Order: sequence, then structure tokens, then C-alpha cells
Amino acid sequence: MKPFFLFILLFFIGFNSYGQIKSDYESQKADIERGFEDKGEIYFKFSVPGRFDLNNLSRLISIDNAKDQVIGYEIFAYANREEFKEFLKFNFKFQVLKHPGIPEFDVKSSSNPKDIMADWDVYPTYSGYVAMMNQFQTSYPDLCKVVDAGSTVLGKKILFAKISDSVNYRKPKPRFMFSSTIHGDETTGFVLMLRLIDTLLKGYGTDSKITNLVKNCEIWINPNANPDGSYRNTDLLTNPTRYNWNSKDLNRNFPDPVAGPNPTGTWQPETIVMMNLMSQYNFSLSGNFHGGAEVANYPWDCKAALHPDDLWFIKICKDYVDTVHAVSPSTYMDDLLGYPNIPGVTNGYAWYSVAGGRQDYMTFFKSGREVTFEISNTKFLNPAQLPAHWNYNQKSFLNYIEETLFGIRGIVTDSISGLPLEAQVYVIGQNDTTFVLSDSICGDYHRMIATGTYSLKFTAPNHIAKTISNIRAKYDSTTILNVQLAPNPTTLKFEGVAVENYKLGQNYPNPFNSFTNIKFSLLKPGFTKLEIYDISGKLVSSMLKEHLNPGNYEIRLNSADMASGIYIYKLTATDYSDIKKMILIK
Repeated sequence: MKPFFLFILLFFIGFNSYGQIKSDYESQKADIERGFEDKGEIYFKFSVPGRFDLNNLSRLISIDNAKDQVIGYEIFAYANREEFKEFLKFNFKFQVLKHPGIPEFDVKSSSNPKDIMADWDVYPTYSGYVAMMNQFQTSYPDLCKVVDAGSTVLGKKILFAKISDSVNYRKPKPRFMFSSTIHGDETTGFVLMLRLIDTLLKGYGTDSKITNLVKNCEIWINPNANPDGSYRNTDLLTNPTRYNWNSKDLNRNFPDPVAGPNPTGTWQPETIVMMNLMSQYNFSLSGNFHGGAEVANYPWDCKAALHPDDLWFIKICKDYVDTVHAVSPSTYMDDLLGYPNIPGVTNGYAWYSVAGGRQDYMTFFKSGREVTFEISNTKFLNPAQLPAHWNYNQKSFLNYIEETLFGIRGIVTDSISGLPLEAQVYVIGQNDTTFVLSDSICGDYHRMIATGTYSLKFTAPNHIAKTISNIRAKYDSTTILNVQLAPNPTTLKFEGVAVENYKLGQNYPNPFNSFTNIKFSLLKPGFTKLEIYDISGKLVSSMLKEHLNPGNYEIRLNSADMASGIYIYKLTATDYSDIKKMILIK
């Protein structure tokens, strides 16, 4: 009889729970429907008994905060209509809350950049925001270029201010990115990033630290990554939402190391814009500003395993927070969330798991490093409090940018041509996914890392890999290591004879003696340059072409053609004994 009574007990518990949830829904139905109609999303809280439920729900709804209780977690979350339907299937009691994007203050806003910049206690209108960004470029054309990276669902612009003393050309220095307000109702970082752009531009040449950063870093700043959410189909920032216009959380929309390429469905236009930009430019370090908590959150978000650079992540996050604590109230940015137990610092997964987050995408897929900074417990901050939050964070902003100048860095080049290479730089003993890339234009790489002694492996397409050991790195200092990689031998087929590239300084039989007209077959596509060297190793011809397709070619060298700059793939020389080697270069 005991099993029967147990069944009856569980039945009534389940029935009563279902009845309670149904009652929760019915009693709050009007608020729920109003939220979906007004904003396309609702904000609510509930409790779960353990980590298993927390992780499962994080794949279905957009969890905003998870507070560890004596038993279980108190969860604060957003959901669109479809997500909320899935949540209801779990039968958890819930309470719909006032949306964080509904202000409890009179929103002070302006379209005039001068009004906004006077005391920085005003939210810009959307048109005012665009005007400010364009004004930065107009006022500082040698330092600032505004990059229109793409458009939102409603056609608003996702803008970056690119700041550098070489803003119109590329120099061998790290690319750095700050971005804010990927959740449209988290507005503190939006205005602080505009103020940071202004501070960097005005401080160049007068402030030594700012001047050093602008000279030695290429700084990209995107004040608002979700303008549709912030401005909600209007010019005024008065009714912001977390999600974009399609009611999707953009910080759950990126490819994920664990959940796969589409963890929350189709990529949104804003996500595609960011992915395209990150693929086009090699960002060494980035920071993403949020609100709703006060903590520096570092990878991974998607899995419990610690990143191989965990110690380095903890160090740079702690540096940020310690600098903040020196100038802020004792209660600011002191959240204790997960691991490690350092006020204001948390590992993402230890707090709560996220699938499709941008920081894991940048760190795992784009060979960069990114930290999420939650800089205000209040999401839609009263603009009167913006100057205080600037004072709390401004030194940390600059220090965090400066991190790109530390660690192991240098330039990777081809050992023969001296041209820069896009190489993968691995730390021996670490997971292969933690490599960084050297820049395809300048060849510079930047491997930020914890204090220690390391072996680095450098690889590049069509080149011989090289490993260098006993490289010493130290926090807050720089180790310069320039590397040359030798090209792999290129095999050409001359009249059916396979001929390898020859090494300089050694004598080989001339394979061309028996031919009056040299013909060869190109085996691989994509080559753009043919180099011919004489017996002493001197380059006698460098013939360029936009694209050399596979096919059969006759090579002749005509000195008159070469002198006139007419470089064609023909050789007309009476004595081929002077030719030592030929190299095809991609």
C-alpha cells in the first residue's frame, strides 16, 4: 500500500503545483499580455531548487541574474511570447515584475551634441547620437574615423569610432574594442562610451597615458550595439527593451562552443554585423558593457571547464575592479557571484550558464579575448547618475585598453620575402582553441598571458612551423619576439620534370639546360607572384599578376620588357644556366 499512498501524495503535490502556476498566470495575465504588446518581452522572477534547472532554463529564456540562496537560486529573467510558453511547461511559480526599461524618473534627453557633452548627464536621442559620432570624425579627422558597420532590423546604424594616430592606414599595433548596450535597456555604458571617445580625442597630445594608447593601439568603440532596443522605433530613449526589434536577445544569438552555431535560432541582422566586423578585423582584446549587476564576468559562460588563461582573466578583471574600488563607494561593484570568491569578479559559468554569448564567441571563434563588464545594478540609469559612474570607471577603461600592450608580442614575416604573415600562435600545452592570430597586413601578434615561461609555436599556410622555447612573460610588461617562417618548397612541373625550390648557398644541377623554351604546368590556383633567382641567389625577376589560374605556361625573360615594367610570364634568354630557382608565392 505504501507505493499507492506515495503515488497519491505525488499526484496531489503535482496537481497543486500545476494549479498554483495556472493561478499565477491567470492573476497576472493582463500584465503579461501588456508587456508583450508594449515591448515584445516581459521581465519576471522565480526560484529553482538547483543548478540543473538553472542550466536547462538558460537555454530557453534569457536569464538576467541568478542569486544563490540557501536552497536553490532566485532567478530574474526576460522572455518573449514563445520563450514564456516554454517556461510555463516547467511549472515553476513566478512573479511578473516591472520592466527595467520603464523609468522612475523624467528622462533628460537632447539631440544637440553640445548639450549632451556639457555635463554628460543627458541621454542622446538617436539622431543626436549619430550627430555626435559624426562630429568626432569631423573635429578630429587625423585621429578618428566613424565606421558604419551595418544596420539593425529597423535600419538604424551600428557605429564604431576608430581611434588611432594612424587612423587612415594600418600599423603593427593591437586592435582593441569596447562595445556597449547589446541589451537595449542597459544604458549606462552607452553614454560612458561616448564620453570615452571624447576623452581619448581631447587627451591626445596632452595626457601622456592617453597619448601612449592612441599611438600604440587601434581603439574601436561601439557605444550602442542594439539601437532598436534602446530607441524602440522612436528617436527618444524613453522605453528601451532588452531584446532587438524581433524580440531576440542578441547576447544569446552568437555561435556557441557548446550549443552550436544557432543556439537561439536564426542570426539577427545585428549579430551578423558584429560577426562580419570581427571576421574582418583581428581584435586582440575587447570589453562588452552591461547593466543589472556590478561585476566583471570572464569566460567561459557556456561550460564549467576553466579557460587555459584563467589566471590572466582573473588578474585583469581584478585590476579593473580594484581601480574602481579606489574611487567609488564601498558598495559599488562588489557583487559576490560564483567563482572565484573575489568581490566584483566572477567566472561566467559559475554565475549562470549562457549559450550564444558574445564573449565566448569572440574568445573561442575569433582568437580574441573578451570580458563582460556589468557596471550598474540599475539597468536604465537616471542620467543624473551618469557622471558619477564615469568617475568610478574612467581609469579602469584606460587600464583595460593598456592590457593589449603587455604579454608576448612581435611580428611574423616570411624569411625570404620579408613580407608579413597571418600566422597562428599557439602556447604549447594549452588547448588549440586558445591560439591568437598575427595581423594579415602587418604581421603583428599580441599574446596576453600570465607571468611564466612558455614555448610558442608559430604556423602559417605554406610555411614551415617553428617552435620557440623559454620565452619569459611577466604581468604588466612586454616581451618582444619577432619570428620568421620559411616557406614550404613549391613544386613546379617543367616539361614533365618535377623541380623543387633550391636552397640558397648550395649548388644544384640546372634543370633548364636542355630546354630552349621553358614550359610549366601550374598545379594549384591562387598564386599571384612569380620570382626568378640567378645562380648567386639574386632576384632577377619579380613578375606580378592579379591571379594566376591553373594551366600551362611558357616562360621567357625579355630584359627590355622587364625594364619597361611589362611583366609577363615569359622568359626569352639564350643562356638558361643563370637561372637557379623559381618560386610561386600566394
